[in-house]
Amino acid sequence: MALIFKSITKLFTRPRNRQLACTMHLSDPNHIHTDACFVEIAPLSVVELYQSQGCKSCPSALPTVHKSIDNASNTLLLTYDVTYWDNADWKDTFGRSAWDARQRAYVTKWGRTGIFTPQIVVDGVADGVGARQGELAWSISIDKTGDELLITSDRAEAETHDVMVVSYDPKSQVVKVGKGTNKGKKMSYRNLVTDIQKIGEWRGGELKVDLPQYVQDGYERVVFVQGQSGGPIVSALKV
Repeated sequence: MALIFKSITKLFTRPRNRQLACTMHLSDPNHIHTDACFVEIAPLSVVELYQSQGCKSCPSALPTVHKSIDNASNTLLLTYDVTYWDNADWKDTFGRSAWDARQRAYVTKWGRTGIFTPQIVVDGVADGVGARQGELAWSISIDKTGDELLITSDRAEAETHDVMVVSYDPKSQVVKVGKGTNKGKKMSYRNLVTDIQKIGEWRGGELKVDLPQYVQDGYERVVFVQGQSGGPIVSALKV
């Protein structure tokens, strides 16, 4: 497990394209711009955690993962339970084959031949055992006004990226595994993903996208722009 987690901190602090914003005090209507008034805004990082109730290493490893993420700034954890460790004795109560496919897309993109749990993927470009894609050399941002998203970028043309809405349960949960490899052990959950919906495609420049209407279901949601087939998450916004 040391191999898996030795690079976690570095993942959260990797160089990213940061936007500059000018800040002023509300009580100062005569504000004059100086270099001191500009601050860097760190983009939201999306950390995807792939785990399984049938994974022998997961129960003991998850507290370390959660603690590492707690110490990271402006970071959103999303948890996915995969099904490939399921067997006749126990099937993961939250497992979905769609999450298997999502994890495999990353692994395939990185040229790997194996898959494992627990695995963390940061912004779709890096994980704890060395996978890393190139840094973003251009800027992109997502803003929300009412039920409309505005995606803007200084890159006029780009490869097709999916605009996704991810729904997740913000409540912390604990599941006691009833049978199988982890019989009697407890699995902890944070921000368990319940649904991913594609709502548009971005190909560079400016794009306006309508947000779907959601009922009050207790879930929270994040929008991100991601390269297709396991590509990088280039911008994210909690909505």
